[in-house]
Amino acid sequence: MTNVREIILGILMEYDKDDKKKPSLLKDALEKVDYLETRDKAFIKRVVEGCLERQIQIDHIINSFSKTPTNKMQPMIRSIMRMGTYQIMFMDYVPDSAACNEAVKLAANHKFQGLKGFVNGVLRNISRNKEKIVYPDKSIDGGAEYLSVYYSMPKWLCDMWISEYGLEKTEAMLDFFLQPRPTTIRLNQNKVPADREEALNKFVRELEEAGVVVKKNSVVPYALDLEKTDNIKYLPGFEEGFFAVQDVSSMLVAEIAGVTKGCTVVDVCAAPGGKSLHAAEKAGKDGRVISRDVSDRKCELITENATRLSASNIDVGLGDARLHDSNLEDMADVLYLDVPCSGLGIIGRKNDIKLSVSKKGLEDLSNLQWDIVKASWDYVKKGGIMIYSTCTVNKTENQDMVKKICQELPFEAVDFEEQLPKAMSELCRTAKKGYIQILPGEYGTDGFFIAKLRRK
Repeated sequence: MTNVREIILGILMEYDKDDKKKPSLLKDALEKVDYLETRDKAFIKRVVEGCLERQIQIDHIINSFSKTPTNKMQPMIRSIMRMGTYQIMFMDYVPDSAACNEAVKLAANHKFQGLKGFVNGVLRNISRNKEKIVYPDKSIDGGAEYLSVYYSMPKWLCDMWISEYGLEKTEAMLDFFLQPRPTTIRLNQNKVPADREEALNKFVRELEEAGVVVKKNSVVPYALDLEKTDNIKYLPGFEEGFFAVQDVSSMLVAEIAGVTKGCTVVDVCAAPGGKSLHAAEKAGKDGRVISRDVSDRKCELITENATRLSASNIDVGLGDARLHDSNLEDMADVLYLDVPCSGLGIIGRKNDIKLSVSKKGLEDLSNLQWDIVKASWDYVKKGGIMIYSTCTVNKTENQDMVKKICQELPFEAVDFEEQLPKAMSELCRTAKKGYIQILPGEYGTDGFFIAKLRRK
């Protein structure tokens, strides 16, 4: 019989090895154990993601009861302690006694017999005193230390966001990152038109019959929010290309860009392909989408999705966005520059980001983003549109970069207030200036930045 806690321990040990991002580690691990019951896979996913997203808080709790701090523990014991603490603190349906006993068994199974008493003692002490845990005082240090520990966010990020957005907005963002999120899908309008009620209701019924909880998205009419999904590939309509998984904030790119029938769209950082495929749908059979990314694997992923969604007007190929391609000069009615970024707006979906991000890394990313802009800007026709977007909430990567583009290159900001969904009317003030910054959770979406610029 497969021991799911052994699987969890192995995944956590991989994450703990170094500080490099491992975006597909959990996904790949779950695919290897796809034979397990749905509840077992859900348990693995919940504990791994929980330990990652609450790591700072969990370590604070452990250190409150352990004479040996987590950074001095053996890596195996550290991961076992984090697993046990997460289950005790945040999983009501797992008895505390079971969490303690299973942690002790893991220690014994990995030849840490001498530390069984330590593991058992600390975890049981946490269990008995979980209502008495003390966190840093919110009134000290501008609240940054409290936010860092309670919401498990590096303190320097808390300091940065408090200075940019204030304490209240920062805490709301951090709280949103820790909340359960639905899976948002974009309906393929060529197969399930949102304005044809009969077709839409039929598809929703099929999802509900498969056990999925379905809600219509409040911002975009062709988006649905799904809960209680297991493997998205097994849902009704997936193989038929009825939908693509995409956050609403990302869907806004095509709306703001104003992609219409017959447009040529160039997307130089296209993977996993959501924006390219949305553009292909809007451009229609007389339009064209040139979709490029830097690796074979990423291009294969875009091609697979294009085939599934029956997007025949998309040209997928290898391309390093930092290198100028003279064949693309003056070709694009719309250029998508969805540049590599720190990903600070999607921490709620990719928990390992906050474990690996650094100040130096943010500086390096800004340089990379500018290299991509310089290499790609003249793909836009004169009078055409550049959409500069990121999934971060860092002004250096967003507003400052757009200002630099308009100062050093022949571009001007475009008012896109009319393209904003009515639900986002609060963003009209900056949309008039050519950009919006969506903070995580403001509209139930990821944090996202979009700027619309016209080539003079």
